[in-house]
Amino acid sequence: MTGKITVGTIQDTAGKTVASPYVTNGVAKAWVYFATWDNPPNIDGSFAISSLTDNTSEIEVNLTNAMSDVYYCPLCGGGGASSNQTTNPSNRNLAVIVQTTTKVDSEVYTTANVHEVAQCHIAVLGDLA
Repeated sequence: MTGKITVGTIQDTAGKTVASPYVTNGVAKAWVYFATWDNPPNIDGSFAISSLTDNTSEIEVNLTNAMSDVYYCPLCGGGGASSNQTTNPSNRNLAVIVQTTTKVDSEVYTTANVHEVAQCHIAVLGDLA
């Protein structure tokens, strides 16, 4: 979206005005892409992520900015194997859980509940502190 921002509203280049709380409260506050087959995992693309912490089978995603409380929403998706990154993701599950206002924990496992490697895409929705 491009346009003009004034207090309380955002106007796009077509002249449509939207109340800014709908945009600012509705956008992802952070996102990251990494692959767990990298050892240790590297941030390959991100916004508002300070670092990853490798805890063997779990990867902690550290946020640059604190959320207002621990009731924010991390979303995730993943799949692909190191040998073929476009392989069907259905044999891999990526789970995330909020740890603190600045940390989300992630884990990749198979449908047989065995730790696995995969591409990881995580976004965080909620209010910043």
